[in-house]
Amino acid sequence: MHKSNEINYYVEPVEIEIYLKKSGKVRTIIKDMYIELIDVVPTTESAKKIFEYFMEKGSPIDLIEIMNAFPEYLTVIYDSYYQHMELFEKLSMHFQSAMGGSRDSLRLSLYFTELLIKYEPTIASTRYIGDFATYNINYLIRKLNEIGEKFLLEDSTVAYLIKRRNRAHENKPPNREFDKLVELWQYNLKEKYL
Repeated sequence: MHKSNEINYYVEPVEIEIYLKKSGKVRTIIKDMYIELIDVVPTTESAKKIFEYFMEKGSPIDLIEIMNAFPEYLTVIYDSYYQHMELFEKLSMHFQSAMGGSRDSLRLSLYFTELLIKYEPTIASTRYIGDFATYNINYLIRKLNEIGEKFLLEDSTVAYLIKRRNRAHENKPPNREFDKLVELWQYNLKEKYL
């Protein structure tokens, strides 16, 4: 894979155990699984408007800023997210700090987004905003890749990215190496929780 294209992938290390017959030993090697980031396409007019607003700014989609820039959605957003509004406020502060150059805030923004995506979809995201959480995960992974920052995602997020990638590639010829790495990753995951 060409280096310039690597920003469009999340790289998950996969442990592979190899049995060496001559020495009778088992060695563990790490192989990188490249998971393509599949872009979110907004489907409603309101989501298209919101996505364009943030894409023009070159920033992640900030729920707090949506309420300021698009007050017509304030009530539905608050009704959908009031239980987690404090976390969205912290995430908004980290977004601002990350856009100012803070690597720590960029990484923390990703981890907050991983946490908050677990509460999606909501009425606000389904009808008005669009899948802003997935957009933000892709955006933040790309930004961290651009600056060469190392990071790892939660297993549930990795599984979600694999699912999105597989859905986008379902009509394409299978990638046997990728499929085998996914299989090994899933096996390792089961072993980890036994």
